[in-house]
Amino acid sequence: MRESNSAPVVRWLLVLSATLAVGAAPARTQQVSVVSLDSPAPLVTVRVMVRAGSAHDPEGLEGLAYLTARMLIEGSFGDPRAPVTKERLAEITRPWGQGAMPTVQVGKETTTFSMTVPREVLPRYVAQIFRPMFTQPLFEARELDRLRAETLTTLRSNLRLEQIELVGLVTLDNVLHAGTSYAHPVATERGAEAITREALQRFYVTYYRPEHLVLGVSTREEAVVAPLREALAGAGTSAVPPLERRPLEPPPAVQGREVVLVALPNAIATGLHAGFPLTINRRHPDYWPLYVANVWFGTHRDSFSYLYDQFRALRGYNYGDYSYIEHFENRPFALFPPTGYPRRYQYFSIWIRPVQHDYAVHLLKALTWELEHFVRTGLSEEQCALAKNKARVLYLSLAETTERLLGYRLEDAFYGLVPGYLESYLEQIDAVRCEQVNAAIRRHLQAANLKYVIVTDDEVAPKLAEAIAANQPARGKDPAEYQIEVREENGQKLYLVPEAKRALLERDAVWAHYWLDIPRDRIRIVPAERLFVTAALP
Repeated sequence: MRESNSAPVVRWLLVLSATLAVGAAPARTQQVSVVSLDSPAPLVTVRVMVRAGSAHDPEGLEGLAYLTARMLIEGSFGDPRAPVTKERLAEITRPWGQGAMPTVQVGKETTTFSMTVPREVLPRYVAQIFRPMFTQPLFEARELDRLRAETLTTLRSNLRLEQIELVGLVTLDNVLHAGTSYAHPVATERGAEAITREALQRFYVTYYRPEHLVLGVSTREEAVVAPLREALAGAGTSAVPPLERRPLEPPPAVQGREVVLVALPNAIATGLHAGFPLTINRRHPDYWPLYVANVWFGTHRDSFSYLYDQFRALRGYNYGDYSYIEHFENRPFALFPPTGYPRRYQYFSIWIRPVQHDYAVHLLKALTWELEHFVRTGLSEEQCALAKNKARVLYLSLAETTERLLGYRLEDAFYGLVPGYLESYLEQIDAVRCEQVNAAIRRHLQAANLKYVIVTDDEVAPKLAEAIAANQPARGKDPAEYQIEVREENGQKLYLVPEAKRALLERDAVWAHYWLDIPRDRIRIVPAERLFVTAALP
């Protein structure tokens, strides 16, 4: 049974991504690229992908991509004498449905605007909203001050319980990309404070030019597509000079094992994360074999996976346990990967959802041993067949809405995939052979070089640091917690272990005595409240 999805939408501050498509930068053709579907629906879904995002923020201005995007929608646009303000925009779009109000998501390498409009009002929408929003943003100073204040308030707000997960996921993302332009959240306190109106204008003129835009439309009707494409032709024009483009660099290779402990006040549980950079993305021939492998090992929020079975189903440690071969935005709250966050640089990661503090070291050992064991043994033919069948089932959800279909088309444009991801999905899965799966596991996965992020209570963090460095056996649940009867006979404890639980206890013992071999000088404690002050970890 799949887990329920009752959590609210994740706060923006943990939304990450953005940049140019894989490969060389596009030539300045002044042409907007177009991708489309062939839907006859009365509602037209429109997406505009800007090939730039938070990874393009200049150093010291982290948050510039985010605030630029928000300002296009909320910073007023059109005729300065009668601007379309945030309030006026809401009034105009209200009769056309909630989807007509533009929204935006900012990733590491892309920024994506989305809107859904009734077909019959599209000409008015283009004239009143779409064209001026992209070609005549006003970047009003008072709106910048308001959005900056909102950003700082969010960054400085007291971290809530559910952010044990969010903070850990963002921190792992930043830790794995340390020293590169990927290595900061969507905004930082110092960055937001330093952003000026001129900086917004310069980011806009640098990255919002037509040659950096991809228009996605849910119909191929030229009468619909042409006005939208033409409306974007004047985007990115301004008298201010452009910024120097920030280069994007691959993440550094991980050497050995190291731990970042995030000390979160009043955290009642401990979240565990581990990962390392991958050298592949969707363009690589090993992508699909590794995808099948990961479906078996750690399918996101699904009881099918091995990790879920071992840690939650059999032992009841937490809510779920998963692994990933791509960045997955909004993980705590999304059942399936949101579109609009493509990246050229990906990473493998394992996420153990929060557990009791006392079990943290045991499960840190467990996740590492299980990854090492996975690489060593690979999958059997039967396991490969089951994973492939599960992958086919997952496809039904990946392709279930117009928004998702169009989102994948935009990602195909980013990666340069022909045929596209969803178009080739089932064929690619069917073609994968088990020997390819195991070869991809051996080539790309390993457990010797890992970065761990542990989010825990600030009083527990020093104790966990010492326990990890001590490199001693660390046990998890005791037999009584598994409902195993314990008797006293002749002064000794006698455990009445059912045959069905023998293997479970044996594996627990293996985990307990697995040596992480992480010295104390490779374990650091970071106060949670300082994570988002600057791009660098304190």
